[in-house]
Amino acid sequence: MIRKLVFIFILSLMAVNTVADQQRYVNEVFEEVIRTSDIQYGQNDNDLSHQKENLTFRLFEPKGDTNEARVLLILTPGGGFVNHDDHWMDDFGIAFAKAGYVVAINRFRLSKSIDTDSNYYNAIYKAQSDQKALIRFFIKDNEGKNKYRIDVNNIFIGGHSAGATTSMFVAYADPKDKITEAIEKHAINYAGLDGNSGNPGFSYTIRGVVNLSGIVSDPDMFKHSNVPLLSIHGEKDNILRVDENGLYHAAISIQQRFNALGMKNKLYIIDEAGHNDSASTQLCPECVPIIRRFMAVNIVK
Repeated sequence: MIRKLVFIFILSLMAVNTVADQQRYVNEVFEEVIRTSDIQYGQNDNDLSHQKENLTFRLFEPKGDTNEARVLLILTPGGGFVNHDDHWMDDFGIAFAKAGYVVAINRFRLSKSIDTDSNYYNAIYKAQSDQKALIRFFIKDNEGKNKYRIDVNNIFIGGHSAGATTSMFVAYADPKDKITEAIEKHAINYAGLDGNSGNPGFSYTIRGVVNLSGIVSDPDMFKHSNVPLLSIHGEKDNILRVDENGLYHAAISIQQRFNALGMKNKLYIIDEAGHNDSASTQLCPECVPIIRRFMAVNIVK
């Protein structure tokens, strides 16, 4: 009888854990979030200031989480490569951490302007180099102290506007792409596609990309890849039009390219939404649930 009761108790615990596993990453399962600011992940020269710049990120993680292999979402905010704020997308960090994700929102080296091809490609190069250094930061930690307990098989990246452009470049650009050749030509202090912002020598895999109101200059940079893409763009975005496919290519054109190649992707056009709506939980309350579902179905168990 005692053995039977113990067996039933174990089964009940397994059932509770199964339900929790199913809920985590889709719904909020934690009430509180720990926010840690100014964690340094790298350093590099910035041609804007002509000084070495410490590269930092803000970390959001669920309070009381004991999971030893946690899914990571790296978010890079927008700002046209020329502006940044230490609270942009914090609401996203909180919302995703409450669902069990570890969220890193990074600063990257800013530029003075992107008004010429040289300035634009130099700005992209700095931003993508810095984001790659942050990804490697977590791989390095996993192979060392494992302070952040990241499942390195489940790393998602994304961002808003310039941050989305950065993330798509990191995930999909190839050394033989025309855009890569343009970057090599125009970037100041070019140090290879991986850059030299920190934590060299660590390889990584991207599990998925979140594109919030981002663009690319050439959709041909997207080649056959098994990295899925989620795009969310405002219908009334008057800064980067969702249907633009000339001077730049936005979400609709990007999806057409993905579909033509048979690459996994989703596109959500938010009714009546402007450029910044996709990066705000208040202006786009449906955005976080959409992103959670996208990541949850692409997590490798």
